[in-house]
Amino acid sequence: MKSKFLRNIYTCVPFLIIILMIGTIHTWMLAKEQSKPYPEPFGRATALPQPATDGGPVQIVGEGAFAYRSGSTLIYMKVKEDGQYVSETRPIPDTELFSSYKLTGNEAFWIGSGNKLYASEWSQGVWSPRKELSGSAITGFQTTSEPNGKRVLLAYSELELYAGIYKAGRAVSWSKLDIPGISRVQGVLDKDGSIIVVYSAGKDGIVSIGYAKLEADTLRPLQEDKLKDVELAAFNKMEELEFSTYGTSMIAAYRISSSKSGKSYLRILSFPLDHPVTVEDHELQIPVTASSLSDTILHPTFAKAPSGELSLLVSSVYEKNRRLTSQEVYRIGFKDGKPTASMPISQSGGFAEYPAMTFIGESALVVWLDPMGDGQFHLNYATDHPAYKERTSKLTTDDIRIAAQTLPLLWGIGLLTALLGLKWIALPCLYLFALIGFRQHHYDSHPGFHFGLSIGMYLAAKALFIGDYRKATALQVMPPALQSLLAYFAILTLFAAIAYAVTRVWRRGLDERKVGLEFFYFVLLDGFMTNLWFSYFMSPAAL
Repeated sequence: MKSKFLRNIYTCVPFLIIILMIGTIHTWMLAKEQSKPYPEPFGRATALPQPATDGGPVQIVGEGAFAYRSGSTLIYMKVKEDGQYVSETRPIPDTELFSSYKLTGNEAFWIGSGNKLYASEWSQGVWSPRKELSGSAITGFQTTSEPNGKRVLLAYSELELYAGIYKAGRAVSWSKLDIPGISRVQGVLDKDGSIIVVYSAGKDGIVSIGYAKLEADTLRPLQEDKLKDVELAAFNKMEELEFSTYGTSMIAAYRISSSKSGKSYLRILSFPLDHPVTVEDHELQIPVTASSLSDTILHPTFAKAPSGELSLLVSSVYEKNRRLTSQEVYRIGFKDGKPTASMPISQSGGFAEYPAMTFIGESALVVWLDPMGDGQFHLNYATDHPAYKERTSKLTTDDIRIAAQTLPLLWGIGLLTALLGLKWIALPCLYLFALIGFRQHHYDSHPGFHFGLSIGMYLAAKALFIGDYRKATALQVMPPALQSLLAYFAILTLFAAIAYAVTRVWRRGLDERKVGLEFFYFVLLDGFMTNLWFSYFMSPAAL
């Protein structure tokens, strides 16, 4: 080359082109690795713009409708089958204290001032003045609705459980059950109109799961039974209790967590409604890999489809591969009262929690939260409607952008894998040094022969140490088409051919042939391509 400046530029340009080409391929591969396989049969998640500010599941307020709190407002969402949505913003009905709230389409219940239960109705764009429902302080409450518009309230204090029927504009008449130490309670409507109540209450390391059946109109207790005593170790506690009816049986899910190990597991309890003392209890196990089970199962909730099919949703560990492990939402079906295979619904790559499910016709709508810090949560939803799945299950520009930003983290291991190349150059370097020292004339007279021979030694050593780049950890994240030996050698041959072609052009700028310098440039190019390419698969980084 006539200009030394141009020669120096050409020396560096091939490396920049290699970074660009391999970087483009790796970005595409990483975007697919992070996004695929898409959840089945659900589409990819849609994120809502307004974050949630309460750590808990959204409130289901109708078919395809849910509500949640965002700061000092309540966001009401209505989602269509294809995933499009409309939203409505309402102020919270009590600016003094608004905790442990329950929302319906046009009603709100909450624990407010004095730890008493209050209610308000939404009408003509405003909340009605709050109405006190309980005369005394309560610890918590739950609601359940009936087809005739009545709403059953279940409130509890440290000593008692109260049940009352709420109708707008009427006072609530409470019945009382003497059940002390209640920590959580839930009720559902039975087929005969009665109310089934399941609760947990405990002291001294023993939590009792109890059952009560209340008469439809008076809420007078018809039956009370203790289902199970759960003995807890010193570091364990019962966190959640959810249940649903299933045919002539009832199924409950309760979670035990350990403050010592940080792990939590879920147990499924079932019994026939006509004989609640016959209880079956077993642990729910969700596989993470072929040889391991999830040790963190959170936030169980039941959902029943219009067809009567029952599903249990939980947040559990999901491992896509060795560098992509996350907490995702799982859906577990039931057959004959027994859990069937589980499947992940979300693939957010974060910490999906607090799932909730409702239905839009025959299509399921699942909503979950993902913490974003500072007491705020991303809100995501997905449906299993074919139109939604077709629209969302594709790579996006955000996928490509995130992959491109993440790629340098995976390439960082290339600084270490480059040391593997020292084994490839040892033999040809010794050969060239010996030739210069003892056969300088032959070295100068036959540069092409010695250049070719040194490259042959280099490539032979590189092929000999094939196992360096074919460790099990690398193969695990390598696309199947690239895992065969044939593909491996094809890639090495391609890199060698590119390096040789570039070196032939590059050496035209030299005043005379210098085998050592040509070989050095070839090795730099070939080793750079090889290590950059395989560092993507060998990187131990967790994403």
